Amino acid sequence: MRRNALRGALALTALIGLAGCGTASASPPSAGHAASIAVSLHVVPTIRSVTVSPATAKFADCRGGTASLNTASTPTALGYPNGRCWLGRPGTAFPITITNTGIASYIYVNGSNAVPSDSGNQWSLCNPGDNATVACTSEKGILPGQDQYVVANFSPSRGPTAAGLTNTPACDTGFGSGNSCWTTYGQSQREGIGLTGPSISDDSSTSWTVTITWTPVPK
Repeated sequence: MRRNALRGALALTALIGLAGCGTASASPPSAGHAASIAVSLHVVPTIRSVTVSPATAKFADCRGGTASLNTASTPTALGYPNGRCWLGRPGTAFPITITNTGIASYIYVNGSNAVPSDSGNQWSLCNPGDNATVACTSEKGILPGQDQYVVANFSPSRGPTAAGLTNTPACDTGFGSGNSCWTTYGQSQREGIGLTGPSISDDSSTSWTVTITWTPVPK
């Protein structure tokens, strides 16, 4: 019996020893030196942009107004009421060049208020006709009223539109093919501008600034 007990104790000790060997954790191997590759990548540009040349200009060839009131236009000065001036001339002269210098885009155009040199009362854009965005108030809506004016752009493919521009950008149908105003990089268009002044102005300034803006728009 003693021999059997001793043999059992030795067997139990051996099992415990084996269990202990199975649960022992080995130290992880040390990491080696890593190496990488940096791969460069070029992508096509995604900028939309236009250029307008020249950046500044002057209206000329002014006509209209009332000589008996000493407010008739001169070749370089707008007269009252409703004198008209040109930068370029429909069908013959287009001194402004607008160029798409970015990716393919629609080209939109808009006008702005006319600003006097004394920063006083401005002229607002109006549009002749029945479906005017802002109605003109003189001659039953045909001509600009007090402190209103009409401005319109034109190109070799299209004369000045009767409605004129608004403050909201709209497709410049004189730009691009098929009156779509869709253009690609490097495409340019020559244009001019016609302006009809107010019936009378609240501001007595003799120098005014009109801003026309072309904007590239995504498809």
